[in-house]
Amino acid sequence: MGGSAALMADAVRWGDLLFLSGRAAVDPGTGKVGGDDFETQARVVLDDIFAVLAAAGSEPAQVLRVECWLADAADFATWNNLFVSMFPEPRPARTTLVAAFPLPKLLIEVQVTAGVSS
Repeated sequence: MGGSAALMADAVRWGDLLFLSGRAAVDPGTGKVGGDDFETQARVVLDDIFAVLAAAGSEPAQVLRVECWLADAADFATWNNLFVSMFPEPRPARTTLVAAFPLPKLLIEVQVTAGVSS
């Protein structure tokens, strides 16, 4: 922080693969978590992921792998429902873990690997 350069890239492309940095419902300018409940944060994260994919020439149907960290295992069913509604079949490979986050009130972080059409 302190400089004008971003701490990390939104995504890095390697050939026809796109690796997104972890996405969370955090304002990069203030570091504040947005949304008080899991579903709100998860939707913000997914919308952000889809915007990064689109900017890089990809889309949800080209997502190959989703890695998700939840603050609370009780949110797993809601995450499953959102995942099914947002990613078309065949759905991407996925890992979901429960973890502690460095920011209070943060409930979800998601990292994605996607293909990019040539």
